[in-house]
Amino acid sequence: MGIVIILILLAVFVGALAQRVTGMGFAMVSGPFLVLLLDPLSGVVLVNLCGLASSLIVLWRTYREVDWKLAAGLIVTSALGTVPGALFAVVMPARALEIFIGSLIVLSLTSSLVLNRFAPPMPRNKAAVGITGLVSGAMSSSAGVGGPALSALALLSRWEQRSFAATIQPVFVATSSAAVVSKLVFDPAGWPSLDGATWALLLGALVGGQVLGEWLSTITPVQAARVGMLTLAFLGGLLTIGRGLGVL
Repeated sequence: MGIVIILILLAVFVGALAQRVTGMGFAMVSGPFLVLLLDPLSGVVLVNLCGLASSLIVLWRTYREVDWKLAAGLIVTSALGTVPGALFAVVMPARALEIFIGSLIVLSLTSSLVLNRFAPPMPRNKAAVGITGLVSGAMSSSAGVGGPALSALALLSRWEQRSFAATIQPVFVATSSAAVVSKLVFDPAGWPSLDGATWALLLGALVGGQVLGEWLSTITPVQAARVGMLTLAFLGGLLTIGRGLGVL
């Protein structure tokens, strides 16, 4: 097994662990590293596919706590947003896409931290849900990271964490599915070139990360888990920008 495959499996494992502990974070943690290890378009497709599987695993355990009415509104608009996002990803040059993905991750994380500290509350109305869904879908299909927009909605509307973590899982499932379909329609060559054994190992890494995350979630403070997730995501984003600029 090559070092690249091992690193891909590690990125997926840690991303799945982060999502189980915090409710989100798979794409933020694993996305930039998968983009670094593969080409940008295939890396984002793999992020979407693994994020879809990871969210299905979480949803299996949390579906009773999902606000399905709110999830439905986010699903419809996020699916619409994946189309322009996918087209944007397909037409951008590879290095420019790397810079875009890394910058989007860093800016999204930074804005989330600022919102958490300084932004006033806002209502979680249809307009806010619709705009959030469109932005999340576009970000998911172009860069593999649809979570920051949803996180911003949660922070601004003071969405209770347990309900938020459960409700965004079906949204991630639908958005990731739409993002993959949209990108492959525009560019069928975007499918990751991995053999059957590697796909099986990826599934094992996803399940293993979820199992370990289940245990860690009972002993790790949520704040500490979020700090670790943010640190890895910032590092991955900066590394992706660095490779896009040709300094790595």
